[in-house]
Formats: sequence, structure tokens, C-alpha cells
Amino acid sequence: MSSNRNGTHAQIFWSRFIFALALMVAFAAAFAAKQSAEPTKPPTSETAQAQSLNGTWKLNRDQSDDPREKLRSAMQDRDQNGPMGGHGGMGGGGVMVGIPGIGGMGRPRGGPGGGPGMGRGSGAGSEEQREKLRDLVEAPDQLTVTQKGPEIDMADSQSHERSLFTDGRKLEKPKKDSTQTQVKAHWERETLVTEEKGPNGEKISHSYEIVGEGKQLADTLTLESKKLNTPIIVRSVYERAQGE
Repeated sequence: MSSNRNGTHAQIFWSRFIFALALMVAFAAAFAAKQSAEPTKPPTSETAQAQSLNGTWKLNRDQSDDPREKLRSAMQDRDQNGPMGGHGGMGGGGVMVGIPGIGGMGRPRGGPGGGPGMGRGSGAGSEEQREKLRDLVEAPDQLTVTQKGPEIDMADSQSHERSLFTDGRKLEKPKKDSTQTQVKAHWERETLVTEEKGPNGEKISHSYEIVGEGKQLADTLTLESKKLNTPIIVRSVYERAQGE
């Protein structure tokens, strides 16, 4: 009797064990089927774009605009046509109007010609002002991009570092003579756009996007200044460094 009872208990135990094991296998198979049926969500375009910006990029001058020519054309327009909305900029008897640090246009009161130091393109520190504008529109020879979530760090070949933030955080004011700056940025689909101000109140925007089947980085700079009639737009094209 005892042996029969033990045998019955063993049979019940193994029956229950096999049933439980079968349930576990069935549950695991159903879970795996559900997971495979659900498509893997691709990364958002912002994340994918930020990741593709990563790396070291070298300027391709042949495919890029000439920033000095763009600046020269804008300044020539200002010299020839006077400031937009100015009064007497080119007419006789008008008030002398000039670009601070660059030079004056038009004629001063008292007749044509003007006095010493009042001619077009002259003025104290004009070359210094031109050099500052050139620094703003010149593209660096090399750009290294590192993404850290909503922060995208950019370092150029002149050791200037810019931290772009896409999460709307409050930015720290740059320290005097610092080579590091913090910049507001946002995504417009797959284009990273920055918003910043120049040292003399210029409005500066960069638009970064991947082109050329992922092998090129295009940087479109737009600079607006009260010293110029029209914005300066410079497109710079970078190639991925070898080994990237």
C-alpha cells in the first residue's frame, strides 16, 4: 500500500511539474512573438541627427563660399548706397552718416568734399572693425563635434569652444577673454539652428545639417548687423576626417 501511495504521489508531482513547465514555455513563446511583432522604434530625427554630427570635420574650401568676398560685397553696398533708412546719407547738405569704426558715407554739412578724416571708408579703427567682422564670418579649418544629450559641444582649430544647448536652459554669461561660450540652439527637423549675439550686438545664426549622403556637414551662417544694409550669408561645407 505504501509503495502504491508513493508512486501515486510521484506521478501527481511530475504531472504538475510538466504542466507548469509547459505553461512557462508557452508564456515565453507568446511574449517573444509579441516582441517580434512590435516594430523597433527608430531613434528620433533629432537624436539621429545629433549622433551623425559627431566627429571631426575639415573645411572644403572649394565647395564653400568665400566669406571675405561676402563681407566685401556687403560693405561695398553700404558704402555706395548709405545706411538703410538714413537721412542725407548720399545727398548734399545732409548729416554725415558713418559706420562706427568703419567709416562715413555721404557729405557733411557745409558743402561737398568733407573735412579730413571724414571720407568714405575712413575713420579711426576702421581696419580693426573690419577685422572683427571678418572673424565672425570666417569658417574654421576644422570642427570637432561631440554630443552629450541636449548639449552639443563644438571645438574649432583655434581652440574656441561652443556649447550648444537644445533644452532651453538658462545660459551662463561668458567670462571676459574666455574661449568658451554657451549658445541657445534648437532643432528644425534635421537641422540644428543656433541663436547668438556678436560682440557689437550682431545677430548671428548657424544652421548645421548633414549632406552628401552623410559625408559632409554644411554650416550656413547668417549675420545681421546695424552696420550693414543686408545680412551676410556664408555657406561652409566640411568633409568627415579620414577614419571617422
